[in-house]
Amino acid sequence: MKIAVAVVAVLIGLLSLAAGGAKIALVPKEVVFLSQFGFVKGHTVSYGVVQVVGGLLMLIPMTRLFGALIAAAGFALSVALLLAAGNTAFAGVSLVPVLLAGFVAYQD
Repeated sequence: MKIAVAVVAVLIGLLSLAAGGAKIALVPKEVVFLSQFGFVKGHTVSYGVVQVVGGLLMLIPMTRLFGALIAAAGFALSVALLLAAGNTAFAGVSLVPVLLAGFVAYQD
């Protein structure tokens, strides 16, 4: 079970790094989507930094619990925003990393 948790933690950590990196880089689709909800560039970058920190912490076994909680919160916010935008299909898919990060946090 420890190997499965470690593999899931690495995968979700990398996914969180990628999602956060897109926000830090101010990828136009991210900026346009988040601006619908009042996010300005500073908020988008801050959100990205939080996701990157969560992803990095998930990759370190001693900080995995905190990383999983931060990553789950970041992905949960994405799910909530996608639902608010009416994109239920992508919100459903985006719920998977929330559940997997929760699994890692629970097992840690």
